[in-house]
Amino acid sequence: MRADDYFIRKRRYSGFFGTELEILLKGLKAQTLIMVGGFTDVCVHYTFVDGHQHDYHCRVVEDAVAGSRVAAHDASLVAMEYLQHGARRSTAYVLDAFKQFGAR
Repeated sequence: MRADDYFIRKRRYSGFFGTELEILLKGLKAQTLIMVGGFTDVCVHYTFVDGHQHDYHCRVVEDAVAGSRVAAHDASLVAMEYLQHGARRSTAYVLDAFKQFGAR
C-alpha cells in the first residue's frame, strides 16, 4: 500500500454497503470498476452487482479471483457477464489497457 492509496474498510459482502466507496468513486469521477480478489461468488459478485446498480462499467479479472468452489466461481462469472457484456477480462488484457491509458 502506498501513502496516497485510499483505504475503505469493507463491513459486509459488498464493498458499497455501509462504506464511503460510492462517495470516493463519485469524487474521483470513476466510470469503470476493475475487480480482483477472494470469493468470486460472494464479495466480488455482490460488489459487482452493486457497482452495476450504480451505473459503473464493471470488469472482473477472471484469473485474479477465486471462489468458494469451482462451480460457484464459474457460475458467478457467468452471472456477471450476463449483467454486463464484456465484463470478464484477463490480467493480461487489463495490464495492456493500463499501459495504453498511461501512454495518452
